[in-house]
Amino acid sequence: MTKNSLKSGPDELGYYGEGENAMGGMAVGETLMPALHELNKGFEDAIKDQAFLDEYAYYCKHYIGRPSPLYFAENLTKNLGGAKILFKQEHLNHTGSHKINNSLFQILLARRMGKKHLICESGAGQHYSATAAVAAKFNMPLIGVMGEIDIKRVNQNIIKAKHYGAKLKSVPGSLKEAITFAIKTWTSNPDYAYIIGSCVSSAPFPKIVTFAQSIIGKEIREQSMAQEGKVPDMIVGCLGGGSNFAGSIYEFLDEPSVKKIGVEAAETAALSNGTPGIMQGMKTYMLQSNDGSKSLGGSSLGAGIQYFSVGPMHSYLKNLKAVDYTFATDKEILDAYKLIAKTEGISAALEPMAGAAEVIKQAKDKSKDYLICLSLCGRGEKDLDTIQEHIGKDFE
Repeated sequence: MTKNSLKSGPDELGYYGEGENAMGGMAVGETLMPALHELNKGFEDAIKDQAFLDEYAYYCKHYIGRPSPLYFAENLTKNLGGAKILFKQEHLNHTGSHKINNSLFQILLARRMGKKHLICESGAGQHYSATAAVAAKFNMPLIGVMGEIDIKRVNQNIIKAKHYGAKLKSVPGSLKEAITFAIKTWTSNPDYAYIIGSCVSSAPFPKIVTFAQSIIGKEIREQSMAQEGKVPDMIVGCLGGGSNFAGSIYEFLDEPSVKKIGVEAAETAALSNGTPGIMQGMKTYMLQSNDGSKSLGGSSLGAGIQYFSVGPMHSYLKNLKAVDYTFATDKEILDAYKLIAKTEGISAALEPMAGAAEVIKQAKDKSKDYLICLSLCGRGEKDLDTIQEHIGKDFE
């Protein structure tokens, strides 16, 4: 990998890029540094260990069910009358989302490092239930931390995690507060491993999560070449912290011919409406007050994309103009859900419907041989009550 490759990742201090535009870093207190350095060394050693990588590959295939299908959405394509649309069906993974790719990798890493207890945060509950499943598989106790706002609307994932033996800690607020609590607990308990759910916070977390999720893009390349004879012309994905989209595009970062569009929730669109700041261990774009003294929240029907900030790799790519970032409103998200449910018989989570809303806009004026790939990163079961409340009458 060449030095000027976009895939070269963060430097030894955790920064993506150089100078004023650099994003990421390790903006934490001294008490956190030993744990972060230990984790970084554990990760770097593990990815050089072929036996470890083989173990991860084994469980990806036999436990998660990878590779996830790359599906031609024929009816949706015909309905829109433009580009050929492919769904990367991450929602068909065990536990129902892309999150388990990362949970599995980090828990295997924690075992390799001799950790005995696990803690994780979650917004939509997908990361919590995925981590709980893998924790049960490897007989490791888990505490999941979620904000009170999120707990009220993703009950199914919480029930599943409880069945797997995990314990839930409720904190005031939403995903931001859950991350803060989890980090504090992790750093005060040396035998804990923090299984972070997205490519956010201090280094080395962003590169670890991106590495784990990059399996998505690798499969997209292989499957698209086998099925279509070429790679997609465009890859679209939703993002809150950004792990799903990072995993989808990482493989293609050095290929400008592949257009990449990340879609946030309109009310929490840090990349479109935020400014660079430092919080939760990283320099990145975030929604914050004018003086930078506090973060500003927003709401979205998709709990997993209701995050005031975004992973630093995405901020770096925005600064380089290597990736386009936009947003979708709740109405656009619900309209996309309704169209995909009725045309393809797929009930997807509301988060990837932010990406689907952009695909609907992009596809119409493209030629029929233009390939658009959307990462369908979660199942809709967790959102059925919310969907029914807002547009249930549209299905009667």
